[in-house]
Amino acid sequence: LRHPVVKDLPQGLALHSFDKVYERAERFSDVYREIAARVLELGRREDGVVYAVPGHPLVGESTVTRLLAAAEESGVDVHVINGLSFVEPSLTALKLDALDGLQILDALDFLSLNHPPLNPDQPALIAQVYSRAVASELKLVLMNQYGDDHPTALIDGAGTPAEEVRHMPLFEIDRHPVS
Repeated sequence: LRHPVVKDLPQGLALHSFDKVYERAERFSDVYREIAARVLELGRREDGVVYAVPGHPLVGESTVTRLLAAAEESGVDVHVINGLSFVEPSLTALKLDALDGLQILDALDFLSLNHPPLNPDQPALIAQVYSRAVASELKLVLMNQYGDDHPTALIDGAGTPAEEVRHMPLFEIDRHPVS
């Protein structure tokens, strides 16, 4: 219910969130497991359930991939409705063509690595940089592959009227507000 898109949803919808699951869980994997299990349980009802996520359901939504696997195993029908992810507006903001070797990765996957699995000759779009702490840890890992002055861009609100693109050297990515 805290996501910015909620205010733009039609009035009168019965909305239920998993915000409390995020608040009490220690690891994202626990959050995703619990949400997928609960949605699958609700999906078994005669009326089913609509599980909505911002963007495309198969871009950066681990709960959806878990849910699809569990639903297939359980024989529960799932209908995925495509949406626009953060990727396309990010490409527009950066004037990039995804087919020019774009690497798309999750920042949280990087935090435990010593060396990022990136091709330094290709552009990389790294998602989930949602706090200064994540940006700081990500910066340290990326500095094992790129120089301190490597050009980067932070994108806030990709594809929204509030979109902001800030270009800076790598060493500065944790010195700016992240939303």
